[in-house]
Amino acid sequence: MRGPFPDELDAPFSALRLGSGLFRGFTSNGSTYAIEAPTLLDMKGPRREVLSAGAPGSVNDCGRWLTSLARAEETLVGLVHQEQDCNYNQGRTRKTMAVATSADDGLTWTDLGTVISGRDGHVTSGITGEGDCTMVDGLDGFLYAYCLRNSDWQTIVARADPTDLTQWWKYLDGQWTEPGLGGNATAIGFLGPGAALLRDQQWVATFATDPWFGGLRLSLSADKVKFHDLDEPLLTIDASDWDRPNDTDLIAYGTALDPHTGSNDVGSDFILSYIYIPPGLDFESRYLVHHPVSLEMTDRVTEVQVGMALTRWTSADQQSHITTTGPLWGDRIDGARAELVAYMMTRAPDGEASIKLSECRGPGSTTNVMIFDKGSCKAEGFAWERTSGWLYAKEQDGTVPVYRCSSAEGALFASNATDCDGLGARQFLIGYGIAP
Repeated sequence: MRGPFPDELDAPFSALRLGSGLFRGFTSNGSTYAIEAPTLLDMKGPRREVLSAGAPGSVNDCGRWLTSLARAEETLVGLVHQEQDCNYNQGRTRKTMAVATSADDGLTWTDLGTVISGRDGHVTSGITGEGDCTMVDGLDGFLYAYCLRNSDWQTIVARADPTDLTQWWKYLDGQWTEPGLGGNATAIGFLGPGAALLRDQQWVATFATDPWFGGLRLSLSADKVKFHDLDEPLLTIDASDWDRPNDTDLIAYGTALDPHTGSNDVGSDFILSYIYIPPGLDFESRYLVHHPVSLEMTDRVTEVQVGMALTRWTSADQQSHITTTGPLWGDRIDGARAELVAYMMTRAPDGEASIKLSECRGPGSTTNVMIFDKGSCKAEGFAWERTSGWLYAKEQDGTVPVYRCSSAEGALFASNATDCDGLGARQFLIGYGIAP
């Protein structure tokens, strides 16, 4: 929905709703930029720089990344990732976090100084310090920052009273007694560190791109420090490879936003926001993606926790179809949504036969995209791009059939209708997805 950009989109996206009704969003990569739009799903407009790198030799001489926002009475508070003494070609940088405030909804900022730093000393190689923090209002009188500690790649947490924004305390062994600057902290897991608050439950939610888990992992905490993972990924991934270009795509910097306010204090319907790099492409092709998500809390045991929308789009030239659970990019980005075919599972269900499906690109067209079972992409002249998800092999309660169809021009697409929605001929049944 925004992109591609080579020099933007290197941190979680944050936003707020203005008094005019417009939304102001913030993206960053060394500098931080503001973008205005009518909704969070339309952040395609021009940008305005609102934070830039500091003077040579300063704690932020390599840049300032605004990562998250909160309100403290009438003041807008920003948590700012800083980097110093960097040589990215050699893999060297030092990370810290600062707090800044704004009286004009994020167009100008007052830097209150560094508030979180690591215990590892300054070195001439490697990534050091503590940074990449995301801030949430715990609705309990404290602001919480979930941070990546580079010495062991673990998440730590610190908190502050919003009436004293320059004094943060890290969590260590059950107590909030370690200073934010140079203090020790308990490793609370590998959690993201993108974070939000589910306000109805007052649970902190973190979002981690976890290839060992098989996708984007949602973890929840009632006490802000002990987290429990949802059993199934929110999104499927094939890898998490930052060495680009790569055969697999990359999802990073996941977080949640309220569609009505822009805040990361969210209800049961929220926007899942993340940065996306398509398969085969480099960091010059970064996209900002916003997925609407509906969350339901239930006491019932459910066989499947997560459903990922398998959607059919019509290409801008209306000559081909794009059947995908993922974002649109490149010359697909202007595709028109045609049908929500079914919800796919993000992992194989327990106790039921299922089919793992891949998305593949047709020969001679980047907008002819269809789902295939294992190994059949290449056999039909298509090129593999990503894992789409799983369908049931047999009909279950609450499912719909997913058919493979072909248009008169030979373009393949998916449909849940036996007549292929009047767009072509049905070829065969692929499997069964959760009913929309």
